[in-house]
Amino acid sequence: MTLGRLLVASVLAGACASGRAGTAAAPAPATSAAAPIQPTPPSPPPASASASVRYGPGAQRYLVHRQLHIQQTLGEQVQAQTLGARIFVTMAITGPADSVGYPTTFSVDSIVADSGTPAPVADNIVKVRKLVFAGRVARRGEFVNAVPSDSALAQSVAQLLGNFRDFLPRLPADAVKPGATWTDTVETTQRAGDATSSRRTTIHASASTWENRAGVSGLRVETSQTYHVTGSGKNAGQPYELSGEGTATGTAFLTADGRYLAGEVRDSTALTIRLPVQGVSVPVVQVAHTAVSALP
Repeated sequence: MTLGRLLVASVLAGACASGRAGTAAAPAPATSAAAPIQPTPPSPPPASASASVRYGPGAQRYLVHRQLHIQQTLGEQVQAQTLGARIFVTMAITGPADSVGYPTTFSVDSIVADSGTPAPVADNIVKVRKLVFAGRVARRGEFVNAVPSDSALAQSVAQLLGNFRDFLPRLPADAVKPGATWTDTVETTQRAGDATSSRRTTIHASASTWENRAGVSGLRVETSQTYHVTGSGKNAGQPYELSGEGTATGTAFLTADGRYLAGEVRDSTALTIRLPVQGVSVPVVQVAHTAVSALP
């Protein structure tokens, strides 16, 4: 196993750790992406300063700019890699909700690699067209029970794309109001091929007052989180184990009718990858920056 190939496996495990248990299932029927998307009308101002915000049916197109910087050290050798892409995606939430949440699809229209992204990664990225994830959006905003229309294609870009589980900001179960503060502890597990990873996250969040952003009234939500990651798997037939800690901070802007208009998250993870057969440990640092903006 080369160190470069190990890097991809380890980062994939860390990046996917925010998903629930379950390997990607069989491809979803093609009809899941067939329904036309109707734009959601502009958000009305809140009826009062104490109005609450919750997620509900609607559709919105987004530009997601995600950048990853990964550095690993083996002995005195330091290797670094930077990946980046602009992801054009449409989220469609429909009703009525069932016991899990609202039926929802994330349709990836295209992904454009940043300059400097390694050719093998960039080549996979440009192949992505009309990749659809079908699932449910729960009351708090998690996208669960996600099934990709092409599991192999989804896996090839998981390092940058993930599975949209945490795309929407996490809210209290009974909606959020200005001035609210809350804390959540989330435990998740993700399986992808021969890799399994688990993550325990503590999230602290607060909502400010209503403010105006580009002519739209909305609620600003700020979050900070700490998390612990563990995992194991095989790469090129060789076993590995990983563990580490991370922190993240983020901001989000939500309209009165529950639309997510913009957000930004900065995330830093320090991992240790152990190779039992070789008897070595590899420190890996991953820094991620994700910016989300709604498109007309």
